[in-house]
Amino acid sequence: MILLPALRTRDEADVYLDLHPCPRCGSMETAWRDGPVTVRSRRAHRYAGPCADCGDSREFLFEVSGDDDGPAAPGPGPRTWFGGDRPSLLLDPGEWMLVADWCVEAWSSSDARGDDTGAADSLWTAVAAIEEVRKFLPADADTVPESVFWSVRGRTVYHREPGRFRRRRLQVLVDLYLNRMPWVPS
Repeated sequence: MILLPALRTRDEADVYLDLHPCPRCGSMETAWRDGPVTVRSRRAHRYAGPCADCGDSREFLFEVSGDDDGPAAPGPGPRTWFGGDRPSLLLDPGEWMLVADWCVEAWSSSDARGDDTGAADSLWTAVAAIEEVRKFLPADADTVPESVFWSVRGRTVYHREPGRFRRRRLQVLVDLYLNRMPWVPS
């Protein structure tokens, strides 16, 4: 089994697992069991379980950084938290943009049903995903460089509309999503 790059948070693991369906049948559903393991004298975190549709065994091993066990979510509210200040080593900016797009679709569906809590959770996750895209922006650059898109999926998202990865456009998306946030009782 290949040891994947360092995992920052459980939320990041959940997104990674959702982006990697069962290779045999394509199902997204797996009853994951997870926990710490040691692989070749290195700390790792293992996710394993049977595919809900075809029963094939699935397993992912993520390296655990020596720094800490991942940051805590900042502040109050129903926030998804993917990691600290550094960019993800698991997902490239195109994949994070795809996650944001899926969350906006889920928001629209929840909003149409009058589910304010589901809508808020979806928009918070979209904002968190866009924040992950912004971590790939060099301090002095106006756009996320094409060279940091390493996955086929991420490069496809980038090539469809590279302007979505401009600094200003990313800020406009965050502002738009926050302005659409429904009121949710605390």
